[in-house]
Amino acid sequence: MPPLNADRAVLIAAREVLLRDPHATMAAVAEEAGMGVAGLYRRYANKQALLRAVAADNYRRFIAFAEAALSDTDDPWHAFTGFLSQVLDDGLPRLTLALRGEVELDQGLRDLDRLAVDTTNRLLRGARGSGILRPDVTRADITVLLEQIARLDVGDDVRSAALRRRYLVLVCDGLRAEAASRRLPGPPPHEGELIGRWTGEVSSA
Repeated sequence: MPPLNADRAVLIAAREVLLRDPHATMAAVAEEAGMGVAGLYRRYANKQALLRAVAADNYRRFIAFAEAALSDTDDPWHAFTGFLSQVLDDGLPRLTLALRGEVELDQGLRDLDRLAVDTTNRLLRGARGSGILRPDVTRADITVLLEQIARLDVGDDVRSAALRRRYLVLVCDGLRAEAASRRLPGPPPHEGELIGRWTGEVSSA
């Protein structure tokens, strides 16, 4: 395996540090990345710039998983549930929760958010079209479910990951059309509420 370039190493280090402590300093990230603080500041002018880079990487990883699932046209349900498992195992919802209220959204992040929404909706349409996914489940519902499962932490990384997979299976069984004995009460979250998971602000849009 080729060595990581410095920028990739910084993003990986930042993910690990910020998952432990969203308020961690640039010095803590630099130490995790095995570089000096000055070297980190040469790449990112301030912590906010680093946070935006980490958030953008989170979005891109999410979109890549969704696009890979879309290529599995033989079994839309397997593609959909496999996508959910990948997203959860990669820690993407956990990082979103960790960065809540810390990141100042710029246009680049808003564009990535729209792309993530569009890609996930395409995946959901395929799962609904197969007749297996219950018809009243939305992308916003999936986002909230993943974030709730991601919160599960019993203080042991391996055990926590196993428990998250257990509850994802339970949730996925409840998402199947044959489990829909009645429609879900109330509307799903709207986009303004979901974008607030990054900023800590809730829009009425």
